[in-house]
Amino acid sequence: MNAIALYMLFNLLLLGLTKAPVAIAMARLGRYNNASPRDQQTELSGWGKRALAAHQNAIEAIPIFGLALLTAAHLELPMEDLHLYAGGFVISRVLYQLCYLADWATLRSIVWIAGYGFCVALVASSL
Repeated sequence: MNAIALYMLFNLLLLGLTKAPVAIAMARLGRYNNASPRDQQTELSGWGKRALAAHQNAIEAIPIFGLALLTAAHLELPMEDLHLYAGGFVISRVLYQLCYLADWATLRSIVWIAGYGFCVALVASSL
């Protein structure tokens, strides 16, 4: 089941990458406030505020994807299906971040629904 660990690793690495735009936006406020970053994040607006929301959503998606992956593994979902749905989820998360940063709200919502659908498919196809 190395594929499952790899998909989770990709998702965790993506989470780290979603922090970069937040840090850039915070630094543009004068400097990155490492002593109290959450206080500084309340000052973000526009692109920076969207970057923060995208990062927070990435954090929220981890347990959903992780549980879907573990369920698929436990119920022995065929690897072809696992690659299709887990790969689709990871790709949807990349697209979601890009849509959020670009302020493409409708497309972002469609991509979010697709990503959630991939998680549902991981579980439903395992039954």
